Amino acid sequence: MSGNQTTLACDVDSTVWDTGVRVREAVFEVTGEMLDVETVTTWTHVLETYGEQITTEIFDRALSPERVAGREPYPHAPEVIRRLQDERGIRVHFVTHYWNPDAMTPYLKPWLKENFGENVGLTVTIGDKLSILRDLGAFGMIDDRPDTLERVAGAGLWAATVIQPWNRKVVAENPKVHGFSDWREVLELLSHLPPAR
Repeated sequence: MSGNQTTLACDVDSTVWDTGVRVREAVFEVTGEMLDVETVTTWTHVLETYGEQITTEIFDRALSPERVAGREPYPHAPEVIRRLQDERGIRVHFVTHYWNPDAMTPYLKPWLKENFGENVGLTVTIGDKLSILRDLGAFGMIDDRPDTLERVAGAGLWAATVIQPWNRKVVAENPKVHGFSDWREVLELLSHLPPAR
């Protein structure tokens, strides 16, 4: 990798914070039931379990921009992302999907800056993440979705993920997708990169 490829893209949901916690809270608020996260691992499962109307209410509560401020990052994610920026000279740019980017950005951007540093970038999109990575000149991405991970790795970029029930298979089967259970492992996964100049 050349010295000028110093941008790392990073997803948000189920990557720097535990979206499952918010989904479980929303399911309990709406239905009074505790969600079995080993069985219900995707929005499709939630839809099949609770139907369209209840799933829509759960989705709206769990992913509400107004609730961003109350989210907690995964343990060690803030320290690791700050170290990548401060010690390794890697620019971190968050790239996340949301159906209404204009509604999410004013809530998400301050949260990201508070937790991960003033210099982090943000793109909230309804479009293709891979094209955004190309525009950024990113060398890789940390994401949780198997299809995104496969496409990033397939494009010759570095790909990694917090291991989740829905992406264990891609980590096990694709040697170009790096899995980690603790954010501190990312420092070792990226140790092959030369320091930025």
